[in-house]
Amino acid sequence: MSLLGLLVLGLAGASPVAADVSTLPTFTPGHHVYDLGKLLSPQSVTTAEALAAKIEAEGGGRVALYTADEGSAMPDNATVAEAWSVDGLLITGQGVFGTITIGPTLQAKLSTVGTALVNDFSTPGPQTTESWMLSTLARVEGFLRGGHVFDSSGVLDAAGRQQAESAATDLGSKLNATVYVDIAIAASDPATAAFFNGAGMSSDTGKSLDIALAVSDGQIGGFIDSSSELFTSYTANAPWKNDTLANETAAGQDVQGALLTAIDAVQQPPFIPAGAVPVIIFVVVVVIFSITAPFVWGPWLIRKLTGTSSPIQNGLPADAVIESIADTGVTVTMPSVGPNAPEYKLSLQVTPTGGGSPYPVEIKVIVPRVYIPMILPGAHIGVLVDPAKPSNVSIDFGRIGGSAADGDPAAPDGTEVAFDASGQPSAADVSAVVGAVRSGSLPTTKGSAAELLATGTRCTAVITTAQPLGKTVRDIDPSAEASHLNDPMWLFTVEVTLAGEAPFPAVFGHRVPLDKVGGIAPGVKLAVAVNLANRNQEVAIDWDKSPITA
Repeated sequence: MSLLGLLVLGLAGASPVAADVSTLPTFTPGHHVYDLGKLLSPQSVTTAEALAAKIEAEGGGRVALYTADEGSAMPDNATVAEAWSVDGLLITGQGVFGTITIGPTLQAKLSTVGTALVNDFSTPGPQTTESWMLSTLARVEGFLRGGHVFDSSGVLDAAGRQQAESAATDLGSKLNATVYVDIAIAASDPATAAFFNGAGMSSDTGKSLDIALAVSDGQIGGFIDSSSELFTSYTANAPWKNDTLANETAAGQDVQGALLTAIDAVQQPPFIPAGAVPVIIFVVVVVIFSITAPFVWGPWLIRKLTGTSSPIQNGLPADAVIESIADTGVTVTMPSVGPNAPEYKLSLQVTPTGGGSPYPVEIKVIVPRVYIPMILPGAHIGVLVDPAKPSNVSIDFGRIGGSAADGDPAAPDGTEVAFDASGQPSAADVSAVVGAVRSGSLPTTKGSAAELLATGTRCTAVITTAQPLGKTVRDIDPSAEASHLNDPMWLFTVEVTLAGEAPFPAVFGHRVPLDKVGGIAPGVKLAVAVNLANRNQEVAIDWDKSPITA
């Protein structure tokens, strides 16, 4: 069985629990939020009610937001929409999963960009369910009124919204492009939430500059993304560093003031002053020199200019855990890393070689694109440590999960993942599989986890990386067991332990029951069954016995 087949493993199981429509609360016109699952804070309920009322006032049709607790049966969106006559926007949520339905009245009012943006954020993804619900309402409301500021945080008052709108439209007129400002709530890490929102928006908003901000407990963070033709058309001044705004506490708890300062700090760059000519000449010389000597001085100069760590010669191999990731907005093209490799700032916990207490290190690193799927918060990676200066650390890409090749890697055929001599999965193939699943281009082959659990060799596995694919069982196989249709699909890399054998790696796609999602993380131990004839890919998780807690 290929990885392709394993993407739909685990579809067999217990009979579904019928969701009786009579369990729905009575819909009251003018009342939009029915938070039975208690996913929203009181402030979020107030913000959601206000946004829903504005959508209806703009002619977007009836709007409803409904949540249920994880232990209850929940009707699907079509049933809820029909019962409540929702012809505008229906947002439902249960635990970490959510679904959006756009009704015919709202569909007729939304622009192409608005529809694409809402559809691309149709499931919570990396956001919390609360943040995703509020952001969806804010974006729909913003597009209906023709605005450019989507404030799902509820922080901006009327004057603040007007100031933010004026800043966005003024900058847009100077850049001859659309500028969007997206303000979201975050669970605890505003900078990371803003990064995912900004990166997600940029693929749908055309020629635009997207300023993504997020708020959590008096802190703000941000990320700026744009279409390629705008890369050099704007400048981000303090408090921004390049295109990233690291988490900072609002002075005097004035969160609105901090947000408006950050928005105003993104501007059109001034004309080049005369005093900058020597600097420009120097930069041109450096660039030309880097191009003409790419294999000797070019990489050294680029690393010096970007502040990234160089590979440590004779470094001691050690292990590290990624605690957080921030995109600096810089990309580099050179033979040693391939085309358009992003620069990330990583916060690591490094475990010294030979034992000892882990210690924190923060580095900048240029990551070849084939390794991006492996660079995740919580992932275990290999590093090289300077024996004379332990804080000097570089990533050992040879111990991430594949080997980098010069140029663009050949794409896999969509049905198999290649493994190297030590049994490690190819990072390029894993990346391609994730992209194929998310885009819907990957065909499906039905497989049975129950069959493998009955016939395979029982053993245990420890998660090394796990990432949601942005798909549910329904997306992969609509005819699957009804009780599993809303379960999200994840891509796992694990280390399998079989009695009497050395541990070996495996990579596979698998459904995750909604009540198990919160327990999935690197280091978690699972009960699995393996087909030893295809041990690196054919693995089924026994969710009744997983995660293993003792």
